[in-house]
Amino acid sequence: MSLSVLLLLLMVCSTQASDFFSQQQASFFGTFTYYTKEPKVNGSDLLRWRYTRNSRNCDGSYSSVCPDSSCGYVLSELNKVDSESSGEWCQMEYIYIFPILSDDMHQYWLGGDWINGLRNTIRSWNTEVLLELRKRSDTGNENSSPQTTIIPVVRVPSNCQRDFSLLMFDPDGDDVKCRFGNTSSECDPCNPPSVLSLSPSCTLSFSPTNSSNEGPYAVQILMEDFPRQTITLNKTTQTIKTTNDAISKAPLQFVLLVDPAVPSCTGGDFLPRFLPPTPDHRAQLYTNVSQTLQISISAEAKNSTMSELLFSGPYNVIRNKTGPGEFTLTWTPLQKQAGQNHPICFVIQALSNGTKYHSELRCLLVGVGIKTTPAATTPTTSLPTTTPKTTHSPPANTPAYVAGLSMKLSSLVDLSHIDRDALLNQIKEALVKQGLPADITLQLRSSEPQIGATAAPSTDTT
Repeated sequence: MSLSVLLLLLMVCSTQASDFFSQQQASFFGTFTYYTKEPKVNGSDLLRWRYTRNSRNCDGSYSSVCPDSSCGYVLSELNKVDSESSGEWCQMEYIYIFPILSDDMHQYWLGGDWINGLRNTIRSWNTEVLLELRKRSDTGNENSSPQTTIIPVVRVPSNCQRDFSLLMFDPDGDDVKCRFGNTSSECDPCNPPSVLSLSPSCTLSFSPTNSSNEGPYAVQILMEDFPRQTITLNKTTQTIKTTNDAISKAPLQFVLLVDPAVPSCTGGDFLPRFLPPTPDHRAQLYTNVSQTLQISISAEAKNSTMSELLFSGPYNVIRNKTGPGEFTLTWTPLQKQAGQNHPICFVIQALSNGTKYHSELRCLLVGVGIKTTPAATTPTTSLPTTTPKTTHSPPANTPAYVAGLSMKLSSLVDLSHIDRDALLNQIKEALVKQGLPADITLQLRSSEPQIGATAAPSTDTT
């Protein structure tokens, strides 16, 4: 059986349409990511891809292994990521590893029905993936696709303005651009939602609309990576890519649900509003294999009740509710998740008189190192974004680390009159807010001019 036929069989879903909110049998595509950093088997380079599939019901989990690649693949896994508590949807993660068979691969994936009642009159789904597997002249490695994720259904009241800034990260540092699908191989029919506009920088904008436009819409996006300089791709064949040429493309599909108007669009009234220590949108976190990372998320709304946290990310992320409007996402990466950056996106869902409301969509990126020794969580440098505000408790027997910090302070008063202990406490509080453990100990090694009456003499500057 050819690989193309095998992929088609893997992706075929039920063609029986049904009601999304009651007895949905259909599935719809989610996101797709591929990597080319797997070790070789029998002299063949290996390709890893991950995609998410969305449906009403979870299909459990399974794993299948073919160690010598004689069956066409090395590993396949299917695991549950998350599900909505009332049963509206479930997201599954599928990972597939197999030998690289060609320099590039076009895959046309055909599925079953989308959900019923889509306002942009789409009945079934299909999509196209382009994988570029030649080595790049700028990095010396094979190309990897842009990465993102999203929950299956995103809600917005019909009378509220909202921007969805999608998290698009490229491991090769390429420029990632987004567009709606526009050919029969990418979607059929394509019919972009009339209530949404999409910028090339991957921001979806929703403007207030009439109640006649309320309901679900299929969102079918293609993300493409463009080199920032002209590069050569070379393996058994060679090609040149300029800054105007897409290297690969991967789909992103979800449902936008336009709900009835809300009495107030102000965050914190009915719609949940995030509070500290929730990480900023596009924050970067870093952890190591076997090291537990805990992400604290908090939100409030005066006229609705925080019901649950909904997320999309690695399948082994664990969600907990720790208090009213307070949640945690806890993740201990496995060895097979090392050396990669993993997107995580989430919303808070609230309830008021049976009506569901979503917060804004927030996404962050977690880089996973290969070390197994626990270390403090620090931000990666993969994206030029804000500094995270997430902390986690180190495991038992965590070794101590000593770090030096050079600071320049300015003050309207004589520094010798400042209470040194109070100053150190203020510095510590600022560092803890930026992600360092709360039990860190600070010592002032030297200062010029002197800070506080008890500062030790020194000629160095700190």
